[in-house]
Amino acid sequence: MVLVGIDSDKTEALAAGVERDLRAYERLMSRFDAEGPISELNRQARESAVRPPRELWEILLLCRDYWKRTRGAFDITLWPLNQLWREHSDRGEKPTEDAIEQVARRAGFERLHLNETDRTIRFESEGMSIDLGGFGKGFALERVAGILRTQGVERAFLSFGESSIAVLGSHPHGPAWPVGIADMFQPSETVHTFHLRDASLSTSGTSPYNCMGCERALGQVIDPRTGRPIEGYRSMSVASPSGIEAEVLSTALLVTPEQERAAILSGFSDVSAVEIVYDSSAAGFVPRIEWHYGF
Repeated sequence: MVLVGIDSDKTEALAAGVERDLRAYERLMSRFDAEGPISELNRQARESAVRPPRELWEILLLCRDYWKRTRGAFDITLWPLNQLWREHSDRGEKPTEDAIEQVARRAGFERLHLNETDRTIRFESEGMSIDLGGFGKGFALERVAGILRTQGVERAFLSFGESSIAVLGSHPHGPAWPVGIADMFQPSETVHTFHLRDASLSTSGTSPYNCMGCERALGQVIDPRTGRPIEGYRSMSVASPSGIEAEVLSTALLVTPEQERAAILSGFSDVSAVEIVYDSSAAGFVPRIEWHYGF
């Protein structure tokens, strides 16, 4: 977190407050916290309806809205499929068609029932689970940016592991913050640069599995339409005024066929996006911009 034009005492106080808030968001949204509300949902929602904390309920309603707006490309119920592919990849193999079909029955937002009358959640299928990994960082960044604004911060740079970024105001030495998208295979090289002002940027992409017999690299991004990881080495970077929408769209657009992306983006405002594909060559993998929007 880089804060511009703020004295050191106030900076320390702001940093401490942001850390407290981030830890609270992590407890609220992480499936890794065995005592957290997501873990409780994943344990109990198949047996009986569960009433989550109000903030988590609002988050799940928001996720449902984005699932609809992205035509199912954003889906927080895909963890069972993700886990299936990871486990088989670790053994250097692919899951069978029967295994994919069986596990696919445990996924799909349509099997997640939200009762708005009594504010409860129930899973339709045994083995379902929720994973907010493609949502949580964007949500937290958006909240942190809002907190800083209320505290009088006009210019700032916030980074969550480089894949999720938010900026406030302008760069100290220019009208916008230049944020580069690094080459997946040559991280010191920049493939594309976004110029951000009061905006967020999120990047999703594939990373290679050591999968014996796979014709192409298999990534960690599951296509909800097929129940399979998308193939090849590629990334999708999305800039938006909303940290949540940048995070959601970076994954949703990556799994959406190119000819359908504009229709999804017609429902969002002030979005720009770049897809980078890596082609194999004698010299290694060479990046190229496959698709762009909003430039």
